[in-house]
Amino acid sequence: MKINYEQSFPRKRESKKRLIVNRKARKWILAFESMTTKILLLIITIFSFNSLIAQNAEPNLHGYIQTRFTTDFDKTNDFMIRRAKLWVDGNAPGLENVSYKIQAVYRSFKDEAVMLQDAFAVVKFNGFGSLCVGRFVPDFMLQRMQPDYEIPVLERALVINGLIHSSKSMARQIGVQFTYQPNYLPIHFSFGVFNANLESPGMNKDQNLLYTSHAQVNLVKDKNTLLEIGASAAYRYANSITMNTIYDATQLITGNDYRFGFEFQMIYKSFGFQSEYVQANINKDRAWGYYGLATLYLISDLQLTGFIEKYSDLNLATTGNEWYGTGVNYYFTDKTKLMIDFRTQFTSEKNNYISQI
Repeated sequence: MKINYEQSFPRKRESKKRLIVNRKARKWILAFESMTTKILLLIITIFSFNSLIAQNAEPNLHGYIQTRFTTDFDKTNDFMIRRAKLWVDGNAPGLENVSYKIQAVYRSFKDEAVMLQDAFAVVKFNGFGSLCVGRFVPDFMLQRMQPDYEIPVLERALVINGLIHSSKSMARQIGVQFTYQPNYLPIHFSFGVFNANLESPGMNKDQNLLYTSHAQVNLVKDKNTLLEIGASAAYRYANSITMNTIYDATQLITGNDYRFGFEFQMIYKSFGFQSEYVQANINKDRAWGYYGLATLYLISDLQLTGFIEKYSDLNLATTGNEWYGTGVNYYFTDKTKLMIDFRTQFTSEKNNYISQI
């Protein structure tokens, strides 16, 4: 920014009082000019940096939003922003086999905060597999690894959300994971090592680590048919940490923490079905659950769903009775849809009902 000092400070002789005022004004203008110059330099630097990135590897910006209305037909009607996600990904400059992703999320029912979800880099080995490093969801359980926008129900199964290792950090952990998935074999295998004992995902408080693995085999896979089976396993030594989706949130748990699960997935033309059984053995305690989910396309844009799920945790304040549900999805596009479901749970005291859209 250029300042015209000849206009601000006339050359004609002025009174002493006028001169003092103008000196103060000159100091203010010089300070303003200095600040403005710094701001302009910062803006130029940012644009130069962005141009440099664009010349080497173009970042891609993505996002989606999920809004929801929920009623229990008794005490609560609630509108919410279930998820509003924004992320950037791309390839490292000059390295086509190295990619990155940084993702943030806003959820209206979680303290009205915007939080970092993912921050990781992936090195791909052509035709062989990949190595992932950073903060991401460990490869454990089928439905947990399916993206939110691809799941045909409004929420993942209770047992999936209940038996993840990091419910307080949206299933994310910091670590490294190797995935073996060759082009010439219908198999998938991963092994990961992550922080194990933490109340937040940022720092491990001891030498113990979390170990995860996930194996899948496609028995049949073609244009109209998929038949897949798989298993997951994980272990850590818990050192005085809370597990609020398994125990009471005030309990501190110490001891061996084994978790495992089995999965089945089938798709034949317009019909689909998947199911999982997952269990956690923590010292002598056992939490477990399962779900079954069926889908059927009546036409290309209209899908029916039906499901059953059960989660038996170790919190006396919750009930482990089954939930039964059904729903309808209408697809405006592949990634834009209207979803409606209704579910019920039968107990000895009363029946619970929940509907969402």
